[in-house]
Amino acid sequence: MDSGSRRNEGITNVALMTRPILYSNRESGHSYKVALALRLMDVPFEQRAVDLNLPRERRPEDFRRVSLFGEVPVLVDEDGLAVCQSNAILDHLARRYGKLDGATPAARTRVREWLAWEANRLAMSFPHLRFSRRFTPAGETLEAYWTARMQADFDRLALALRGNAFLACDAPTIADVTCCGYLFWTDQAGVDLAPWPAIAEWLQRIRSLPGWQAPYDLLLASPPIEPGTRT
Repeated sequence: MDSGSRRNEGITNVALMTRPILYSNRESGHSYKVALALRLMDVPFEQRAVDLNLPRERRPEDFRRVSLFGEVPVLVDEDGLAVCQSNAILDHLARRYGKLDGATPAARTRVREWLAWEANRLAMSFPHLRFSRRFTPAGETLEAYWTARMQADFDRLALALRGNAFLACDAPTIADVTCCGYLFWTDQAGVDLAPWPAIAEWLQRIRSLPGWQAPYDLLLASPPIEPGTRT
């Protein structure tokens, strides 16, 4: 049976659930984004931790059935639809529940511009720098590249927040959720937010939202990532 058939079978087997299932890992900011969005939307959900030290072909069978790419996070919603990739999941949740989204078509477009920017920019800099400094060193050359890119990304994020409480609208949206996902771990990468006070203040506003929880409080415990692991 090919991976697509296994995934479809997995979707059928989990149909008619009472709450979504989130496959996650405690060290994954992408998992945290989805869990945080669910919390802020006040949507009850079940978590299942995935050990990222395991090669993808050895990860749990139920996870492999619903994961198109073998990566966390994966959300299986109440209808049994499995959705992969954190920003695709955030888009799905905003549309499904009508929360954390723009109030107009133009605002919803702006929100999704930030989803695309995060995937192409911020997600390609700071998370890699943190992983290299906390888990598996990638070497000085790559760390220098990620640091320079991160600084440019933080500059752009701070510019958007200058005079604005949130990124895309007057209220928090999935644009804020996706961009903040890893930034509660800046200390783990030895990054000081002092040069970007607008970002630090924005993170504090997010902490103040009803339902907010810190990553390690919100995400289910999972086996620690071992040195040398490349997820």
